[in-house]
Amino acid sequence: MPIWGTGARSSARLKISPSILHGRNPLAVEGFSLIELLIAVLVIVLLTSVVSLNVGRGDGTVAVKEDVKHLAALMNYVQAEAEMSGVDHGLYLEEKSVQGADTTTGYWLRRYDQGWAEPRGSRELLAPFVFDENAELMLTLAESPNVEIGERDPELRPAPQVIFFASGEVTEGQLEWMSRDTGELLFSVDWNFFGDFNLQTSDERLDADQR
Repeated sequence: MPIWGTGARSSARLKISPSILHGRNPLAVEGFSLIELLIAVLVIVLLTSVVSLNVGRGDGTVAVKEDVKHLAALMNYVQAEAEMSGVDHGLYLEEKSVQGADTTTGYWLRRYDQGWAEPRGSRELLAPFVFDENAELMLTLAESPNVEIGERDPELRPAPQVIFFASGEVTEGQLEWMSRDTGELLFSVDWNFFGDFNLQTSDERLDADQR
């Protein structure tokens, strides 16, 4: 479940710049531990993400909208943590059928010597999360269009589809939330190689494509 409330309505596009999260000068200040810096980063991420997407489709997409905001905020946080800890992190999306319903789950992973596994620290914050069942997720990566989101076998330690490198870069791509009932686009999040994230509603996406 999301960890913040919904803010006032706004038609503005949400773009969270990683420069806010891991600027060089703040990290150079002495007297702060890594944990304190990560907590400060998370607070900044949450504050900058409390910008409501312009949704005029009723209550049916409220939970999906919260999933979008929650994921974008955590992606920014994980990117900052990867850079400050000097260890690659990643996001693995899994889709499987649970009691006859298709369910998508997100797993935050960390690269260890033995391979990719769930982080041993920050378990509560970076715990696996289940996306709202009303939307189907479509993942597109710069070098792998139409990525298949399948079932994950943790014993095989598969690499995540989206990697947040310790050097600050991110696997470039886009994530779309499609309505399972109508097949229409509800929301999208795209990000570039440098981790600049951009959230859009379907209307904003259509306006951008028509320009």
